[in-house]
Amino acid sequence: MHKPPPLLRLGDVPGGPEAGTLIARLADLPTHGGKDVLFKKDELRVNVFVQRWQNDVFVYENCCPHAHTPLNLANDRFLNLSENALICRTHGALFTIEDGKCIGGPCQGQYLRAVDFEVKSGAVYSK
Repeated sequence: MHKPPPLLRLGDVPGGPEAGTLIARLADLPTHGGKDVLFKKDELRVNVFVQRWQNDVFVYENCCPHAHTPLNLANDRFLNLSENALICRTHGALFTIEDGKCIGGPCQGQYLRAVDFEVKSGAVYSK
């Protein structure tokens, strides 16, 4: 049985932003609520996404636990057509929005890695 990985503190990742860095402003999220965010430092890259859903905000590393590819391929859309699960565009794996658990596809039972964040003054910041 898989357990969720520990929260990802972006400041602990090579190339990641330090604690308190703006990830996204809630007002800037599109109507579907998703936003791909890339942090770069020299050749190092850290890719996360923000998803607003049912009056809550979730932030995950943008990396499928099966294919190790970003969930979105063309834009900031991370929700399936029913808008009740996150979907990996590479192979269609479905993940619960609330905890990132894979509920369908080749990585069933594995988890997306949640990012440690806080929301204040209408914006999402790294912790």
